[in-house]
Amino acid sequence: MIFNARDRITRGLLSLARSPLPFHLYYRRHFPLPAVLLIENTNACNAHCVMCPREKLTRKPGIMAFELFEKIIREVSEVKRKPVVHLHGFGEPLLDESLPDRIRLAKDFGINHTYLVTNASLLFPETAKKIIDAGLDEMKISFYGTDDDSYCRTMEGLDFKVALNNIIEFVKIRKEMKKKTPKLILQYLPQETNGAAIKDFKILGRAVLDKKVGDRLNVSALDNFGDGRAYNPVKGNIASVCFYPWSAMSVLWDGRAVTCCVDYNGVQEVGNLNSQTVAEIWNGPVMTGIRKNFGRLDYSGFPVCQCCDWVHRR
Repeated sequence: MIFNARDRITRGLLSLARSPLPFHLYYRRHFPLPAVLLIENTNACNAHCVMCPREKLTRKPGIMAFELFEKIIREVSEVKRKPVVHLHGFGEPLLDESLPDRIRLAKDFGINHTYLVTNASLLFPETAKKIIDAGLDEMKISFYGTDDDSYCRTMEGLDFKVALNNIIEFVKIRKEMKKKTPKLILQYLPQETNGAAIKDFKILGRAVLDKKVGDRLNVSALDNFGDGRAYNPVKGNIASVCFYPWSAMSVLWDGRAVTCCVDYNGVQEVGNLNSQTVAEIWNGPVMTGIRKNFGRLDYSGFPVCQCCDWVHRR
C-alpha cells in the first residue's frame, strides 16, 4: 500500500476517516512498525512548480547521509512485515547521485516495495538503467502539462521536451532490459496554469506508457499541502481522523521524524533517528499521545494539521 495525498487510494481512505476514534476499530490498534516509511533522500529541487510551497521552505537543503539511511533500512528489515519504503520527500530525488545505491540496499535487505516520485527532468538513460537495475518497484512521474506552454507555466524551470523524451526513453530501456519494473504512474494535476487539459493528457500518456507491464495514468486534484497553499477552503471544525499516525512515518533528510509528509519545514517533530530507532519513535510516548488526541479530533499544537484541507473534509 502506498500513501500519497494525491493518490486515488489514499483519497479513498481519507474519505472514510470521518468519525472520531470510538467508531473506527482500525484506530484502536497500530502496527508494530509503520506500514509505510517515507524517507526524504533530499529536499533540494530543480523546479519551482506553482502548486508547491517551495518559496516557504526554511530548512536548509541537504542529502541524507548514506549511513543513516542504512541504519533505518536495517531496523525496519528485521521484522517479518516490512514497510513500503518511499525514497523521496520535499525535493527531487534524482538530485541524489546515490539514489540507485539506496534502492539496491533496500531491496537487498528484503524491502518488498520501493517507490519514488520524480519530475523526470534528470531521468537520462544512464540514470534510468541504474534505477531499473537496482530494482525499484514503482515510480510516479509528475507531469503537469500537455505542451511546452502549459508545462513550463506549471513546472517552472523544467523543459517539456526533455522530460517527455526521458520518459519515452525510460520505457524503451526498461523493455530492452527485459524488466517489468519499476511500473510507472504518470500523474497530472489539472489547474489554471495548464488549462486542465485532462483529455489531452490521457492521449499523450497512453501513447507513452506500457499498459502491459502495469503502467498507468493518475489524474488527481490540488491540495493545500498543509499550510502551504489555499486551493481548498479550510472552514469550521476538523471533521476527520488522519490515519497517518497509525500507518506511516515521514523522515526528513537530517534524520528527524515528523507527523506527515506535508510538514515540509519539519515543525511537528516526533523523534530523531540519529539517536532513536524507528520502533522507539513509533511506539513511544509522543506518537502514542498523537494517536490519542487525533482520535478525538484534537489537533491542538499541530499547526500544519490545523490548516490541512483533508481533515476538514466531510
